[in-house]
Formats: sequence, structure tokens, C-alpha cells
Amino acid sequence: MTRTGLFFFLFLCVLCACQGPSAFLLRASATAAKVAYRGDLANATAVARRHCARYERVERLVSADFDTAYFKCVRP
Repeated sequence: MTRTGLFFFLFLCVLCACQGPSAFLLRASATAAKVAYRGDLANATAVARRHCARYERVERLVSADFDTAYFKCVRP
């Protein structure tokens, strides 16, 4: 591998490592979920949907700030 190819490969590795999850649970219970997200609110909704499904419930968006979404887990 050439020196340029190696540099490009390492640059891509560092770039990929800097990309964190686009949404994750901050606080959760059987009745609610607080999700931190970056970018699209659909990512936060998917995280809340998976969380609420554990309790056989569905997510309902209560409010959303710039980087935090608040959901209730309600019975379908």
C-alpha cells in the first residue's frame, strides 16, 4: 500500500469513528422516553418506538427541542 493510500485509509477510519449515534435514550421508563437526537426527528422516533415496544406500547411525541425529543409510551 502506498503512503497516500495508507493516509486516505486512516483518514476514513478517523472520520467514521467520529460519527456517533444519531439518536439515543437519555432517560426511559415504561411510560415515557427522553431521546437525544441529531438531525432528523425520525431517528429519535425510531429509538422511542423500539423502547416502547418492550412494554407493548407505542410512542407518542409530546414535544421536541433542538436536540431532545420527549415521548409518552401509550397502549395501542
